[in-house]
Amino acid sequence: MMNDSVRSGVGGRASLRSLLRYHAVSRLQTAAASDVGRGSETLMTFVRGDLFRAARMFAARPSRALVVTGFFIPKAAVPAAESDGPVGAVELCAALRAIGGDAWLVSDSWCRPVVQASACGSLPEDHVLIAPGGSGFDSWFQKMRDFVRDNRVDTVIFIERVGPSRDGSPRNMRGIDILEWTAPLSRLSHLGLHTIGIGDGGNEIGMGRIAPYAIEGIVRHGERIACTVATQELIVSGTSNWGGHALVCALYAMGCRQTEPLLEESWHRDVLARIAGAGGLDGVTLRNTPTVDGLSEEAYFSRIRVLSRLAKL
Repeated sequence: MMNDSVRSGVGGRASLRSLLRYHAVSRLQTAAASDVGRGSETLMTFVRGDLFRAARMFAARPSRALVVTGFFIPKAAVPAAESDGPVGAVELCAALRAIGGDAWLVSDSWCRPVVQASACGSLPEDHVLIAPGGSGFDSWFQKMRDFVRDNRVDTVIFIERVGPSRDGSPRNMRGIDILEWTAPLSRLSHLGLHTIGIGDGGNEIGMGRIAPYAIEGIVRHGERIACTVATQELIVSGTSNWGGHALVCALYAMGCRQTEPLLEESWHRDVLARIAGAGGLDGVTLRNTPTVDGLSEEAYFSRIRVLSRLAKL
């Protein structure tokens, strides 16, 4: 039988290890929230600790998740989905599969070309699930209930996926109602599964976890665009791709070394190139370039490098 002194020593080491991991993930959270002009550094303070809780859950046991993304830009010269979101979503799917779980990438018909291109080479074709819009959605959703049961799905992650605002309509950062081009994938949060949100502007699924006054006071058009759908954890970041990468880096910091290939900058550049090749748009400039949220390539990828470096400290 373990005596009290030995038990205390073992417990002490476990507590110290947990504390060190918390501080490591906290650094990742702060780095991922680097502000690009939407108040992410402030919004992150309302959910400090959520990145650690999400990463700890995945590190503790294999998970089977739906990873939902795709933000369509209907007013662009050539309408398409934006580049922020799909990179982080594919990365999360690949990470969960690498550590012994499974994950399916989920989007809607408007975002199909970009989302499918982002997954090419990283996920099997049958792991990309596309919801129809309009009257076909209800039937698809009922089939998803069966899919979740049959595949033992336990978690839904929403990353850069717009959700309903106070009046029920999803709105982009300009305050424009885009319900016509958005399938109601927020309904996947009603399946009784664990839910995680990742966002950067206040209008994404999961942002209902933050008090409305905070988004209204920090984000332009916040009173109109703030999403009312909450998730159990919320990761706020400067770009949503950074938030997805921060979660993967947190898994690495917690000992899930199988995620190491996803820490390489080249992996992220390859996915962005595929997205641009499929017509994906920079969500700020609305141009078909391999860039994210109007940031220069150096500004965007330097944050990817910072997060990867922090994961390995």
